[in-house]
Amino acid sequence: MTRHRVRDRHHHQRPSAAPAVEPRRRFVLLRRESVIIAVTVVLAGGMFALGKYIEFNSPGAYDAGAYVYSAAHVLNGARLGVDELPSAQPGTFMANLLGVWLFGYNDTGPKLVQMLMQLGALVLMFLAMRKAFGLIPACIGVFLAATYLSSPLIAKFGNVKEQFMIACMIAGVSLIIFHEYSGRWFYAVLAGAVLVWAPLFKQTGLSAVMATGLFVLAQPILRHKTIGQTARQIGLLLAGAVVSVAPMYVWILGWGIQWGLPYRWVYDILAALWPSAAVAEDAAATSYVAEGRRLVPLSVQIPRVLRYYGLFILPITLAVVGIVMRIGLWLRDRKAQAPSPKPVRDRLVLLLGLWWILDMAFVWISPRSYEEYYLPLNGSAAVLAGYILSLYFDKLAATDRVMKWRGIGAAAVLAAILMSWHIYFGISRSPFSATSYGGRRNGFVQRVKEIRDLKKRGGYYSWQAAAYYVRDHSTPQDTMYVWGWYPGMYVAAGRFSSASRCCSMTRNAPSILADEVKTLLAEFEKRPPKFIIDSRKRHIPIERPPYELWPKMPKGFMGAQEAAFLPNNASIVEAFDKAWAGMLEQQFDKAEAQRYEILKPLRQYVMQNYRVVREFGDHVLFEKK
Repeated sequence: MTRHRVRDRHHHQRPSAAPAVEPRRRFVLLRRESVIIAVTVVLAGGMFALGKYIEFNSPGAYDAGAYVYSAAHVLNGARLGVDELPSAQPGTFMANLLGVWLFGYNDTGPKLVQMLMQLGALVLMFLAMRKAFGLIPACIGVFLAATYLSSPLIAKFGNVKEQFMIACMIAGVSLIIFHEYSGRWFYAVLAGAVLVWAPLFKQTGLSAVMATGLFVLAQPILRHKTIGQTARQIGLLLAGAVVSVAPMYVWILGWGIQWGLPYRWVYDILAALWPSAAVAEDAAATSYVAEGRRLVPLSVQIPRVLRYYGLFILPITLAVVGIVMRIGLWLRDRKAQAPSPKPVRDRLVLLLGLWWILDMAFVWISPRSYEEYYLPLNGSAAVLAGYILSLYFDKLAATDRVMKWRGIGAAAVLAAILMSWHIYFGISRSPFSATSYGGRRNGFVQRVKEIRDLKKRGGYYSWQAAAYYVRDHSTPQDTMYVWGWYPGMYVAAGRFSSASRCCSMTRNAPSILADEVKTLLAEFEKRPPKFIIDSRKRHIPIERPPYELWPKMPKGFMGAQEAAFLPNNASIVEAFDKAWAGMLEQQFDKAEAQRYEILKPLRQYVMQNYRVVREFGDHVLFEKK
């Protein structure tokens, strides 16, 4: 009996010792993960915060200003689609409407809305990448996304439609990843509800929508899912999309708002391709891309795009290597002709690869190649990078040659630092024009220094100074007009436009420009602006001179001794117009001369009814006589 008791006692003691070790191991693992996550929050959060510091201290002179203006104008009582014709897509307009409603007629509110959307997307991205690829790949991917999406090279001034769009794409794809792992229906519904909004900020948001659609349709073909499972997933995605976007349709149709419905641009594109089927309503937008294609030939666009690609060599390399590795492993499995497991992680490369490839391709749609066009490819690349990183850490955990693979990892880290150095410390040559800056610009370091230097000098730019003059010499009831794409002047001045379109891009096709001038003059006759600002904005191609409302004769042109505004003398103006139009046709093309002729009634209106107040840098301020 004694022996049995002793044996029983030892028998019960052994199992009781194991749980004592397991909690300690779990504690060590939890502490390790907590440290890794904390370091990631500090590093990724630091880069994100630095980017937001730059954006919140960089007033938006261009597109961001137009978005804020449209929202404030509507909130002030303007009829949407009648008195106010926003340049923004519905999603961007709604986000700005919310921001301005909360924080007033300035760009702070929309930037805060964008920041919160991005934070939410990055958190979802981290959780999804951790689920699919592991903790460390998720941390690296989020750091990569937070850095590149905040980079002054492409992030511009905040309140950028691409940033809103990217937040929706990252969040939507992350929800798809959750659904692939769990199979829970609500993840698919939420994914559809979020992804459908990406193109409502910018049409290129279709990249994530198309990638998701192709991925889902491919699953039964690749024998990863049954046709029934795929049909159910498609139904859930569509249900989420319909429920999400339906309120906007109800708002627009129910209130009879004369403004574009969500996804109306799909109809416009089809109408432009098949004019016999319908008439394209958004002719100006169609002309914008078509005219840009004519003005910027492929011989200019190709090297320009490749130069931008070169700036993002790190995320592009990670994405390419990830796709190549997945193809290589798939070919190896086929060659072995043995059944192999199909983990969700490997299947996701199709989704993420398609998304990234489409983002890379969509930068070619517009020949203008503005820097913000390159934001999306960095977001999708950061998620896709998780795959190659997970393969590396799996190999590191399984190999007996640990030092070799640690050496490979160290070499990769060094290469990553070299490939991303310019993101932090700037570039010396413009990727747009290939011209030298004469120093380093557009890195995190340079932009922070520029902001601090600007604050020391008074804290504003010449375009703001012109707007502040209008603000200080007018009442809130007075109107103004800005010629050229500088809508941020309205926001700085706190004033509204006399025209339904607050600014003009000016280098549209001559037929489109003629309609714009006719409409503009008719609106000026009804409500003349107290001030007009000629921003002298150079539109792409920037080598061509701006379209001035009151021409300034260049020194040496027609024997001019110095640059000066044309005198209000009909014969001198006529001689100048003839000579200037001839120069434009000779140096550029006939369409450029036609634009100058089309703008003649607008120039006459300004010269007859306004006086030159002063110049603010390149900008000329006119006041009604």
